[in-house]
Amino acid sequence: MKPFVIATALLALSATATADAAPATAPREAIQSLVERHAALDLFSGSVIVARHGEIVFSGAYGEANKDHRIPNRLDTSFNIGSIGKSVTAVAVMQLVETGKLRLDDTLAKALPGVPLPNSDRITIQQLLNHSSGLGDYMEHADYPRRMAGIRTIADILPLIQAETPAFAAGERFGYSNSGMVVLGAVIEHASGLRYPDYLQRHVFGPAGMTATRLAQEDEVLAHRAIGYLPDPDGGMRANVRAIMPASADGGLHTTAPDLLRFDRALTGNALLSADSRQRMFTPVGPVPFYASGWFTKRVGGHLAVGHGGGAPGINAEFRRYPDDDATVIVLSNYDMGATPLAEAIEQALFGLPYTLPTRADADHARAEQFVEQGHATAALALFDRLGAGSSPHLPSLYAGAKLRIDGKTDVEKALPALARYITLAGDDAQPSRADAWWRKGNAYELLGKPADAKASYAQALVLEPAHEQARKAMAGLSVHQGGH
Repeated sequence: MKPFVIATALLALSATATADAAPATAPREAIQSLVERHAALDLFSGSVIVARHGEIVFSGAYGEANKDHRIPNRLDTSFNIGSIGKSVTAVAVMQLVETGKLRLDDTLAKALPGVPLPNSDRITIQQLLNHSSGLGDYMEHADYPRRMAGIRTIADILPLIQAETPAFAAGERFGYSNSGMVVLGAVIEHASGLRYPDYLQRHVFGPAGMTATRLAQEDEVLAHRAIGYLPDPDGGMRANVRAIMPASADGGLHTTAPDLLRFDRALTGNALLSADSRQRMFTPVGPVPFYASGWFTKRVGGHLAVGHGGGAPGINAEFRRYPDDDATVIVLSNYDMGATPLAEAIEQALFGLPYTLPTRADADHARAEQFVEQGHATAALALFDRLGAGSSPHLPSLYAGAKLRIDGKTDVEKALPALARYITLAGDDAQPSRADAWWRKGNAYELLGKPADAKASYAQALVLEPAHEQARKAMAGLSVHQGGH
């Protein structure tokens, strides 16, 4: 499941110089204009709720839940919300801590006795919650594709996790871990005596009034389900039915936007957790400042945001809470990466911060980025090249095409003029920065066997951004390599 706030090229929609300037309007009108523009460009299909103090400021549903039968999305459409389920798992863990059935400093060996998991005598519940356990992603196990269709329960996944070699010592650093969250699901089952889905129904969904939320596998019958869709390189869209992963404690809940608002209100009050437990859950205590216990955290123009996102082939969802402002942004989509860029822009508009309306070029760029993620490099390059041509090129596409050629070591020499144009045309606040482009030029020159040009490019990147870590490391590696000759 893709984590929220981890940067994607789609987020360049909010920084591209070709996007339309946003009109100065009240938050509701601004949010409506953003959602309608994203939907009109077919960047977004799904439902949206924005609320303050529990009162809905804006809501709407767009696109189709089922393209075969032309069934429109509605507010009661059920979406797979991916890794937002990690936040629900965190709430369940904190409830068990409140009742004394768990302690955050318990080791896995204590919380889940008899289950031979890696480093179980050193990994704590807190480290599983803040992704510092060292466990990785069971979906990367070589046997996962064969077993995927047969996974129905947490117990079906544990053998894959048992075979993992931890990436680092427990507590050493942050490493986003689907495996760790599944292990927490097993901990919940052991501590409560209930199956994970049953625990959620009894202790989370029931008390919160979430009548349209359940942990459902993709082959189960589910009322008002939205089918996930991805762009096809040959044109049109295709369903994600062969690509979606099984639902578990790391993600895969199906819910509606109104039900997530009910979850938000239950968290705001004491229906699920005490104020002390809630504060503890939302406060980072691990190796990074941007992740607490099952929740990402950040500041938006001085406003605290806590939330999570979810993504998988054909689905994308964002659930963001602003505790100090008692505001909520919920965006659920049955398009791959349909929610995150829109939620970013809505968040800006909600607090009166600058935002941009995407253009047709932005939409085509987003589709090309999806082709990259799907492994369709040729289709992506064709789009990037078209968008980057002419007297007014789409700057993110100039950079993305060059990056794809360099990363794929294909027609690398064509990346150099694209990066040169990007450097000339990009503004001081461009993302990627001009320093990034110089660093990429250095990468290209290295691949072309031109170390002197590579060194000069890295040096220029460091002139623009002395703290540019990639350029610094590349320069050091180039010097070592040259010294070896």
